[in-house]
Amino acid sequence: MNVIVTYDIKRNHTEIKDELKSIGYVDMVRGVNLADNTPVDQKLPNTTLIRFSAIGTRACVEQVISIINKHNGGNDLVFAAELSEKFDWNSK
Repeated sequence: MNVIVTYDIKRNHTEIKDELKSIGYVDMVRGVNLADNTPVDQKLPNTTLIRFSAIGTRACVEQVISIINKHNGGNDLVFAAELSEKFDWNSK
């Protein structure tokens, strides 16, 4: 299962994102640019990450909340959704 996660926090953005990336979350995906139909690596919005081969949305939310709390991030919201098997995206 592939899961996209987004979160809102008050502080310590860099430490939180760095730790999430160190345990397998990614902030960039490969896709196609709609303007010229060329392959492109797209950086996701600042507090949005994807976890490939995740064990579930609930587990991702719990993991993200745990890391936010560990770094005193001031958790406001964590949202996770399962991506389709053939996850595909476009950008402009």
